Amino acid sequence: MAAARGLVERGRRAAAGVARGAALAGLTALAGLTVGAPARADLSDDAARVARMWSLSGARVARLPPIFVEHGRLRVLAIDPPPAGASGAAGASGAASASGAAGASGAAGPKAEECLTVAFLAPRIVDFTLEPESSSGELSALEGLVHRLRGQDPEDERRIHSVAGAAAIVRCGDARETLGRVALEVLSPRGAFEVVVAASSGPPERLEAILPERVSGPVAPRGDPGRPAEPGPLDARVARAARRARAEGAPRVAPLDMRASTVGTGQFSVKLPEGCHRLDLMAEVPSATVRRATDLDAEAREAGTGRLLDRDRSDAPDARLDFCLGEPGVVEVPFLGAAGPVKVVLSDAQWPTPPHVPGYFGARARGNLAAALKRRHAPAPRAQAIAEAVGAQGDTLVPVQVEPGRCYFAAAALVRGEMRALRISVEVGDRAARDDAGEGGEGAGVAFCSEIEESAALRVSARGGSPVWVLSVWPMD
Repeated sequence: MAAARGLVERGRRAAAGVARGAALAGLTALAGLTVGAPARADLSDDAARVARMWSLSGARVARLPPIFVEHGRLRVLAIDPPPAGASGAAGASGAASASGAAGASGAAGPKAEECLTVAFLAPRIVDFTLEPESSSGELSALEGLVHRLRGQDPEDERRIHSVAGAAAIVRCGDARETLGRVALEVLSPRGAFEVVVAASSGPPERLEAILPERVSGPVAPRGDPGRPAEPGPLDARVARAARRARAEGAPRVAPLDMRASTVGTGQFSVKLPEGCHRLDLMAEVPSATVRRATDLDAEAREAGTGRLLDRDRSDAPDARLDFCLGEPGVVEVPFLGAAGPVKVVLSDAQWPTPPHVPGYFGARARGNLAAALKRRHAPAPRAQAIAEAVGAQGDTLVPVQVEPGRCYFAAAALVRGEMRALRISVEVGDRAARDDAGEGGEGAGVAFCSEIEESAALRVSARGGSPVWVLSVWPMD
């Protein structure tokens, strides 16, 4: 009997183990069904989805090889219609070329009523703009004045801003010619891009419909901040600007005044000496209760050449312009935004050019080198440059011998040509620093020190229309 009871007990235990094993297997299978593998969608998948959806609608589609663009490096792509039979495969030839790369044109010419579409896709956190290069001609003076009076930037009218890392341009019929070249500018630090080009009988499906996960929510309307703050009496503002300039070491401040037109516009034409200048433009506030707000916008240009020296389009009541001249010259300063035919004062604060800034590269280079020193608040060099170099478009590496335990300042400046982006960077051992000239700037500078190193690697990156630049490196106390 005892043996029989033992057999029965062992049978019960075996049956319970089988039941627990079956339950555990069922739970495991259920967990696999409910959890599953995480969904993934990368940039290439998004581009493939756009190309596939456009191809299904009957469009000829081509994908370009991915590109990588950094902030401050404008990328221009030549866009051609996809060839007949293009299916959207990555790297299809004949759609576009960038930075001089050759792209084969399609065998069949585009139809007159056809639409051409180019889409740029980047990670959602990347912010960028697109601008058809053929539309980069300047607005007329009247159109520019109207935009500024409305508080708009005329350049923004031509640009297409990305939303959640995606943007597209569609042009149909004769307007396709405006997509011959497209300029890509990255506002974020950097970004990788997929580019899809399509030719179709009509506008293709919008990116928002194909990539709904990139659609942003509604944008809240901007609140009304009320009327701008009153700038105060003109005489007090002029005196304050002079005190501020003298506190920063300006040995001379020279005021000049004129009366604005009935619409609040005017232009100063002043002969300025060599050196760095800060022009503060301030307008009188009328005593009438009902009046236009005072918001001066101004720019400084070289007379004769028309070269832009600086521009102020801020929302502040007064305008401020900073630039340096390598030789004496006449500067024209047009302005707008005064509250009618009121008194406008131009206060010119002047700083001399440091004696060791070279002039044998030309007046433009001398002024831009001085501007790089002034912009970075660097002290005036007390010795000649230990190294100098001249370069052109692209990236140029300049090795420089340095003394351990000493500090230096390196500046790159435009000599001639047109500059879209200028950057100078330096690597000393495991340390690095860099500086960008900024929008419209023609000079950049960076300070660095050597600890035990005997050499430094300087790199100058220049982008623009046939730019020629010069590099100077000065020892600092």
